[in-house]
Amino acid sequence: MLDQNPPSGFRYFLKKVDRIDIHFWVYLIAGALYLLGVWEHIPYGGGHIYSDIISVYQNRFCPDGTCTTALPYAHVFVEYPVITGVFMYMMGMLGRYIPLSASQGLLINYYFWSALFLLIPTFLSIGELFKIGEILGAISIRRRMLLYFVATPTFVFMVLTNWYVIGVFFALFGLRKFLQGSRWISGILFGISAATNLVTAMPALGMILAVKNKLETFQFIAGALIAVGVVYAPFFVLNQDFISQFLSYQESWYAEGTWMLAFINSYDPIRHVLFPATFILLSGAIIFKSLKMKESIRKDPATSQQDWANFVVIMASLFSFAWLFSSYISTPQTNLMLLPFFTLLPMCKYYPEFFAFDTVNSLIDVWGFSQPLLFLGITLYPVMFGTPYHSPIQALEVVRSLWIGKFVIYDGLLSSRFPTKRSGVRMEPQSKSPT
Repeated sequence: MLDQNPPSGFRYFLKKVDRIDIHFWVYLIAGALYLLGVWEHIPYGGGHIYSDIISVYQNRFCPDGTCTTALPYAHVFVEYPVITGVFMYMMGMLGRYIPLSASQGLLINYYFWSALFLLIPTFLSIGELFKIGEILGAISIRRRMLLYFVATPTFVFMVLTNWYVIGVFFALFGLRKFLQGSRWISGILFGISAATNLVTAMPALGMILAVKNKLETFQFIAGALIAVGVVYAPFFVLNQDFISQFLSYQESWYAEGTWMLAFINSYDPIRHVLFPATFILLSGAIIFKSLKMKESIRKDPATSQQDWANFVVIMASLFSFAWLFSSYISTPQTNLMLLPFFTLLPMCKYYPEFFAFDTVNSLIDVWGFSQPLLFLGITLYPVMFGTPYHSPIQALEVVRSLWIGKFVIYDGLLSSRFPTKRSGVRMEPQSKSPT
């Protein structure tokens, strides 16, 4: 008969085994869904789901049908930040010289290499979320990982639609190091995230509000600027015009995936005014909320390190949502930056609302840009694009964008339903190391 009161060391062992087992199932499900995603985005085959990973590489490195080995930014224009462009280049070189499938062409091998390497930041992001969840004392973090990150339409359809997951990993890594007190390292990691995709570095704006003194602020910002400088410097030496070319390209991009489309056309110049005006307004509201939360935390004698950690994550999440709501470019794949905050915080009260939002997000790509039933021999008629009053896809984009606004304003700025002691949400105690 089993001892009902096993030694403390054995209880700790059982707890670790149970945790490893649950972690294992999260990773196993993530691996299976990732493989499904690999099949979905196979160039000109698989599930016929659209992917920037293929189309952007073709447009930039294979403009005339013959793929080049020219260096991005120096000889080939790429509209993404440096780390993403270099990643594309390196995967193309691997596909050319070390093909995973000798019977397939360069594009297929480039894609398979990309999928193989993108698995690394995908799984590392899951690991970082587990670690951050433990720091926050989040309740049922493993169940939330499945519901709000892994078993989601965005994870299934969007991880291999773009390269955002690289920036997401560095942002989560930077967030975890920040919570552990490493300002320099955290800043460097967010600089790397920004050099991968600017959107994924937006949490850093909120985290600046949570630093405790000027020295920490300097360390965090300096670390980020140094990282960006080190990454960009070699390419700036090779081509001093590439930064201005990049900025000009981004400025000329049409309004996409935004609530603005309900009121303006895609190229209306007012989008350049609405974007900063909306973001500045929301930023002011977030700063006001941060001051109130800081005051409440400082006055409470029962304040713990978890309270400060939750405050950091709240600020990071609000700026991430605010940026995507304000921007006139808010594509479905940017949801990868929002999923971690749905996992860590109750950004919406009911899970069905989150799932509906995430499904609408994925439908934009799956219905509007893909042929998801073609592998069954069923061709869907293309969905016409136009105003949201005539195009169902544009209507979904407006709905998704307004939904993000609802999350940041109603569930964020106006709500106290956050995992802090003052909000009344129960927290798990931090685990202690065995002595």
